[in-house]
Amino acid sequence: MSRTQEINYPPEEIFRQMGVERPNLEHIILWMLKNNDVVEWSNFKEEPISIPQSTLSYYLKALMLDEYIEKVERGVYQITSKGAERYNQLSRSKEGERKLNYPPKAITNERNYDHWITWMVYNNTFCKWSDFIDEPLKINQSSLSKNLNELQKREIIRKENKEYRITQKGKSEYSRMLKEYDLDRQSILNEESNRIAEITKKTITFFEKYEIQDGDIKFRFLNNVLKYPYANLRGSLDSEENFNKVLLFLSMNHPNQYPFYISPKDFSKEYQINLLELEFNIRQIVEKNVYSTKFFSLKVDEDKLYYFQANEKIEKVLSAIIEDHITKFTYLRKLYESSLCKTPSMSLNSTVDAILEEICDNLFNSELKNALKEFLPEFISYLAYRIETERKLIDTHDKLEGVAWRDIPEVFQSYNPRFDLVEQAEFKYYIDYSILMVLPLFSSPEIKSMFEEAKDSMKKKDSAKALAKINSSIRLDPDNLDLLFLKAIILSVSNRHKSAIQFLKKMLKNYPNKKDEEIFIPYNFILVYCHLTLAEFDKALKISNKLNVNYPDHPISFITKALVLGYKFIYQIDIEKIRIDQILDDIDQAILLEDNNSNKGKYYHFKSLVLKQSKKFEDALEAIDTAIELNPKDLSLHYMKYSILYDFEKIDEALELVDEGIKLFPDQKTKLMTHKAYLYKKKNDYDKGLEITNELWKQNPENFELLNHKVYWHLYRGEKEEAIEAGKRLIKHDPDDGNFHDSYGEVLTEFGEYEEAIKVLLKALELDPLGWFTYNTYFQLARCYKEIGRFDLARDSLQKGERAINTCFCDIKMREEWKEKKLKLLAEIDELEKQS
Repeated sequence: MSRTQEINYPPEEIFRQMGVERPNLEHIILWMLKNNDVVEWSNFKEEPISIPQSTLSYYLKALMLDEYIEKVERGVYQITSKGAERYNQLSRSKEGERKLNYPPKAITNERNYDHWITWMVYNNTFCKWSDFIDEPLKINQSSLSKNLNELQKREIIRKENKEYRITQKGKSEYSRMLKEYDLDRQSILNEESNRIAEITKKTITFFEKYEIQDGDIKFRFLNNVLKYPYANLRGSLDSEENFNKVLLFLSMNHPNQYPFYISPKDFSKEYQINLLELEFNIRQIVEKNVYSTKFFSLKVDEDKLYYFQANEKIEKVLSAIIEDHITKFTYLRKLYESSLCKTPSMSLNSTVDAILEEICDNLFNSELKNALKEFLPEFISYLAYRIETERKLIDTHDKLEGVAWRDIPEVFQSYNPRFDLVEQAEFKYYIDYSILMVLPLFSSPEIKSMFEEAKDSMKKKDSAKALAKINSSIRLDPDNLDLLFLKAIILSVSNRHKSAIQFLKKMLKNYPNKKDEEIFIPYNFILVYCHLTLAEFDKALKISNKLNVNYPDHPISFITKALVLGYKFIYQIDIEKIRIDQILDDIDQAILLEDNNSNKGKYYHFKSLVLKQSKKFEDALEAIDTAIELNPKDLSLHYMKYSILYDFEKIDEALELVDEGIKLFPDQKTKLMTHKAYLYKKKNDYDKGLEITNELWKQNPENFELLNHKVYWHLYRGEKEEAIEAGKRLIKHDPDDGNFHDSYGEVLTEFGEYEEAIKVLLKALELDPLGWFTYNTYFQLARCYKEIGRFDLARDSLQKGERAINTCFCDIKMREEWKEKKLKLLAEIDELEKQS
């Protein structure tokens, strides 16, 4: 639309470049909006200010993100009350009235410059470089540069026009940081009060805008807003206001509001939020655990769900009531089992009925009784799991509680499926994601670099950082297809496969020409990868066939089909229907059609994997040699060759190649030497393996993976004391690594320390319930349970272990060996049961 009002422009001293100082575009835009009722996009591009289109787009988005301005209609903007305050601050700073707050001595006494900087940008509107190097901080320039860059990488602060500002993530980091210092209680309370005041002010505006009157809903909403940062869902929501709407939906549909209920469809219409966006983000919060707090869903009927969360009043009271009844149930059952008295009528059903009797009317509306009856078994199993894994048995009361709850999951198994972290997670296979690098988007050095950074973050279990960075790039360039596809890949590689599929499908709706090669091929190729990881082979094959129909002469069409059938063969699924020659023909056809040598190398790599699994080792070596010729600097190809030679039992040849590899990749010497030590295991030369590992450990004492290897070398040599000592050091140095606990647990099992081994192995599963190593953890647990006479738990562990080995990315031979060990252990258990 076009407006006829005369536009006021800022005075020349604001928009003209003065000396080397560039004009502050944030100040200019806010000046325009403060001094006009509304301003159109085109007004900012006109003389005298003439802001370039791409720059203008960036600043308008950033200002809307900070809630300084709002879009009233397409291409028309106005300032907000928060923006007016920001404008006044910028104007005062132009006039030289700026005063700074500095951190207290409790913080500056420690030379943690990143904390100094975080404190400064939080407690001042913005900071400049000079604010940090001048009195009283006087941070030296090299330290300042290093810390500023690191904080920007971590997205704690951001830089705009040579000014450093706190981010939303930074505010959360600031609150956490304060807890490390001996600040007086009042100071901490003041900081928290400031945060609450800021959020409350925005919340009041939100309530007024959407006419929220109910006091309980207001309280729950404010509590949620204070606990759950928008940053965790920024990538799947258009604005913080939509995030608040999602929290409002959860606050409204609480059991305390029954019989009031608003459906997602009605809510989306009334509060103007896209229905798919609303439903997707509810699932993210309730099912996908994007926040650490657990949410519960109370299903009244197919279309009506109420939500509440752990540690709120209703959950605490419910837990207390259930704990009381379960303790009574367990104690009385034990009492009557050991007495000659006639056992009174007492069962699991009667216990559930007693709980229902107490909570209906007192805690929940009595009309929810049927829904609660369905819900309670799962909730009780959850409580049992929580008590079993979270509470330490310190005093007599805790130990009695542990006894009361110990057998509850087992009891409830016959009533309702047991609460199980693995069962909650996405069922998936490991599919080598390097094949995704054949997509054209990875020809861009920038995209390749972003993916490498994301992989580094994911290795450190910080996928949120990886996603935050890609989301930030997408906000600046929302129509960049490569960035959108990269986000889908990062989601999937970080094991959020269903989220990746949903994101792709949502993304595709914005593109009318869905069958254009630049959209159709990467979209479907990534979808196939996601479906394979979820074991949805039929869906993957259907998409593969669609690719072949639409692009019959494209190499990705052929490699996609080869991937689907190849991984079915690797994981032994419908094996009788699979022809190896067909898989190899499809790979060869992809190679024939491919022009890019790097991509050809990846196809040969996959071909060698299929041939290795088929035990066609000569052919596998030929394929991997060709791959190495095409991509000599790809270390993963060299590892594949060592692996083939290992299975082919050509150990001496593999050892020679590792020595050559160290010359080719000197920066990977530690990793390659570790592999060399492993090859000596095949030769039963444990002395040489330990010698190499000890030497590496001396050179790299902070490399805990090497300490993990030491644990096993001592185990192979039968050195109990040394193996257990190394295992203790391992989990002490890294108490959050599931694999390290698995290694130590295996050592304890081998040396007969079964009770202690069980504790360590259960901890491994708690830390990483879907870890690649869990097939071994479950097997070691089964061995321990067998030795202490818990045959039921031994069988249960073997059952879970079989599920883990079936989804493990490992050789068919390893799976077969594991299943043979399982059958042997089961036979031993059967024999012991007969004797008992």
